[in-house]
Amino acid sequence: MSEFLTKQTEWQQQAESSDDLKLQVGRPQSDESWQLLAKDVVEKLKLHATDNLLDVGCGSGLLLSKLATNCAYVSGIDYAQAMVDKAQALLPNAQFYCGEAKKLPFASRSFDKLLSYSIFHYFPDREYALSVVKEMIRVVKPGGIILIGDVLDANYENEIKSKSNLAYEQKIPNIHRYSQWQFYDFVQLERELSDLVSQFEVLTQPNELALSGYRKDIRLWL
Repeated sequence: MSEFLTKQTEWQQQAESSDDLKLQVGRPQSDESWQLLAKDVVEKLKLHATDNLLDVGCGSGLLLSKLATNCAYVSGIDYAQAMVDKAQALLPNAQFYCGEAKKLPFASRSFDKLLSYSIFHYFPDREYALSVVKEMIRVVKPGGIILIGDVLDANYENEIKSKSNLAYEQKIPNIHRYSQWQFYDFVQLERELSDLVSQFEVLTQPNELALSGYRKDIRLWL
C-alpha cells in the first residue's frame, strides 16, 4: 500500500475511533484551548460576515464549526471519507467534499478566504506541499487570504525528531510518527512563493496553545 493510501486509511480509522470530535482530529485539548485557537484563526484570516470560506483538510469539522458564524458560507474538503461524513453531520448546512488537497474540485477564484490547519506536516515531501499551496492560490479570489496553520518550523526539526522513540513508532500509526513529519524552511518557502502572492507572513501562535514554540502560521495575501 502506498504512503498516501496508508495515511488515508489511518485517518479513516482515527475518525471512527471515538465519538469525541477532538480525539477524531488528534487534538485532545481543552475547550478553552479550542476557543482560543478559533479566535486566533478568525483574527488572522480577517473573517467578514460576507466571506465564503474553504477549509482544506477540514477533518471532522470541529474547527470550521467554530468559525462558521463569522462568515456567510463555509465548505470543507478532506481525503478521508469518514472525516467528511463527520463534518457534514456537524455542519449540515455546509458543503463537504472528499478529495486530495493538490486537486481541489473547485473553479478558480471561488473563495474569499481559505484555511488549512495542521495538515502540512503529514505531506510526503516539500514538492507535494508546494503543489498544494499553488492549488489553494488558484481557488482563492484576488485580494483574498490563505492561512496555513500549525506549520512545523525547520529550525526545530532536529530537536523534535531526536526525541522520537523509533522502536515505539513502529507500533503506532504513520500519522503519529514524529520522525516522518515534514518541517519547513520559511525563508525558502517565501522565496518560492513570492511571485504568486502579494505578501507572505510568518505568524506566531498564542503562547497558551500547546506546542506553539515550534509551530507557526503562514498567511498569504493574494
